[in-house]
Parts: sequence; structure tokens; C-alpha cells
Amino acid sequence: MAKPGKQSGRHYTEAEVRAILERALRDAQTRDVSHDELVAAAEEIGISRGAIEAASRDIEHVRGEEDARAAILARRRKGFRSHLFSFLVVNAFLFAVDALNPGPWWFFWPLLAWGLGLAFHARAGLSSDVSPRQIRRELERSAAQARREQQRRLKEQRRVERLERKQRLEQSAEDFGHVVEEGVATVLSRIAQEIRGSAPPPAPVEGAPKRSRIAPLDADEAEDESEALGEAEAERAARRGRGGR
Repeated sequence: MAKPGKQSGRHYTEAEVRAILERALRDAQTRDVSHDELVAAAEEIGISRGAIEAASRDIEHVRGEEDARAAILARRRKGFRSHLFSFLVVNAFLFAVDALNPGPWWFFWPLLAWGLGLAFHARAGLSSDVSPRQIRRELERSAAQARREQQRRLKEQRRVERLERKQRLEQSAEDFGHVVEEGVATVLSRIAQEIRGSAPPPAPVEGAPKRSRIAPLDADEAEDESEALGEAEAERAARRGRGGR
């Protein structure tokens, strides 16, 4: 068993613990720490998981308030810069118009009036004071914006899922149609084969040349066969006429 070190019996106050941890975190390599790692490290020094969870919620709340405060100040300064740019451009244009036209000077009247309004705007826009009510409204605004963004993502995901489901159904219907067409064509082919196999061969005509059952007749052979049939029929009619006399 290892002997305890010289520092094993030393105790620290809460302020010293906080200072030591802050110094260690500041001197350590900078990286993001997960929530589970933070809980595990706290449990090593005897801090319960519930205390870490409560502290993390407080830190997240403070971080949210700081982000809301920064967003409010950034929006104020952006509005003041836009106002200042408009003030300079418009009053420079009024000064040019007044300088190019004869008569008494008048451009300073709108300059003074507008400058008074710009001064009040600068007082509010460059101020770092943010009331708790403004922070609360900014947090509510951010939460509403996050909900809208989440709803938009859910709608987009559902739309993609519906489109994919529709494409799958159309593909399944197309495949089923091909299968049905192939099946119908196969059944019709079999029926045609059975009909051709069960049909009796045509009776041969007396005097007509016999033809093969295997090889089909071409156009010339069909014409010769038709002429032979006609001649045989004419010969039989002549015989019947002579027998009648």
C-alpha cells in the first residue's frame, strides 16, 4: 500500500478550492468538457450529481442572460450606426444643396433638429444598461424563435418523409403493373398455344395439292393453291353437267 504524501492531511476552504480549480482549468489544455465528464470529476471530490445538475442549470440560465444581454446591446449599436449613417448622408446632401443655391443658409435647422434626436438615440444606443425586463423579453423572443425554427425543421422533415413515401408507393405501383402485364401476357400466350394445339387440321380438298403442316405457305404458293382449287372445282362442275345430260 502506498504511503500518503505530505499533502494528504491538508484541507482547503471553499474559496481555496474554487481558486485551485479555476487555476487548474486555466492552466490545463483548452477543450470542451462533456456533462458526464463534469459529473464524474465532481463525484471524485465528493460533490453529488444533484448539486452538479443544479449548478449546471444555474450556469445555463446565467449564460442565457448573458447572451440575451449581448444580443440587446448589439442590436442597439447596430440601430445607432444605421441612424448615424443616414444623418451624415442626408445632412451632407442638404449642405450641398444650400451651398449651391444663393440665399441665406438654412441647412443647419434640420441639422440641429435631427442632431438632437440623434443625441438621444446615442444615449440609449451606446448605453450598457439592460433592465431585467428587457432581458426577460429577449429570452422569450429567443425561445419563440427557437420553437419556430424547430417547427420549421419538423415540417421540412415531414415533407421529405411524405415525398419519399410517395415515391416508394409510385415505384411499388409501377413494379406491380409490370408484374401484372407480364403475367397477363404469359397467360394469353399459354391460352393461344392451347387453342392452336386443340384445333383440328383443315380437311384437304380433292385434287388440291397437299401442303406441309410444318412449313407455312408463301404468297406464290398460296396463289398457286388457289388456282388449283379453282380448276378442280371447275372440273367437278363439268363432270356433273355431263352426267346430267
